[in-house]
Amino acid sequence: MTRPIENVKRWVLRFLIALLIVDAALLGAVWHYESDHPEADKKYIERLQDEDRRMVADVRRAQAIREQLPDVKKDCNAFLEDTLLRSSTGYSAIVADLGKITADAGLPPGAVGFKQKSVDQKGIMEVEVSAVVEGNYTSLVKFINGLERSKNLYLIDAMSLSSGRDTGARLSLAMRTYFRS
Repeated sequence: MTRPIENVKRWVLRFLIALLIVDAALLGAVWHYESDHPEADKKYIERLQDEDRRMVADVRRAQAIREQLPDVKKDCNAFLEDTLLRSSTGYSAIVADLGKITADAGLPPGAVGFKQKSVDQKGIMEVEVSAVVEGNYTSLVKFINGLERSKNLYLIDAMSLSSGRDTGARLSLAMRTYFRS
């Protein structure tokens, strides 16, 4: 009976020795890999340092933006006050401005139409302006140039040119402008 127990002990001992040999081999492989690849660790550290530098730069930019916000808000309010017309007088000012631009371009008065959109949270309303003028090509170019140089804000969305009633061309414009309430 002692023999089977001794056989089991031998197998367990052999198994433990084999396990220790495999452990030693794995330890040697890890040590060999670590000693052969120090550049991998350096690259990893450099990558982390680069990421840290980028994050620090992002935080600095965010702080600079936060510091500039009062100035930006002041500039935006100045833009709204200086550029956008009041809704109470805006329509007549646009009609007068378009009439002056038309006259300066040497064109006869044209048709002007408005379509108001709702007021947004900041008290700004969008107004679609449609205008039709007729004349020769040079005068129409002067008219468009006058729109671009006007102190009022005109955003041209669409423009079409067709033949006019008499000689010349008809220019139809779809524009936007904004009023403040």
